[in-house]
Amino acid sequence: MNISTDVLYLDGVRVATPKEGGISLGRYKTWSENSGRTDEGKAIGTIKYIKTKLEISWDTLTSADIIKIDNIVSNKSKPFVSVKFRGLDGEFKTITAYFGDSVIPITRYKNGKPVISGYKLSTIEQ
Repeated sequence: MNISTDVLYLDGVRVATPKEGGISLGRYKTWSENSGRTDEGKAIGTIKYIKTKLEISWDTLTSADIIKIDNIVSNKSKPFVSVKFRGLDGEFKTITAYFGDSVIPITRYKNGKPVISGYKLSTIEQ
């Protein structure tokens, strides 16, 4: 497999390669209940956990690509799935995640059918 195109699997299914610059990797901390500021303004507390969030976007996709992705991210009976992606070291990382909002930009309509200019979604570690 080509490392530049074999980058993303949703629920075990290899999906189209996101656009260049199309994956943003976020790390989000949840602090303990005893976290905050002292009377002197010093930050205190402990981090309970750090979760991963991916913002993923594609350029123009085929209808088959869009349907494949949307069937996974919009499956109400399976809200948590594996998301396998290439991490900062180029190696695959796998998280169990759910999907936030997905956006399908429609550029125009041609012969009554939408011309779709991409797909965007967010996935958050469970």
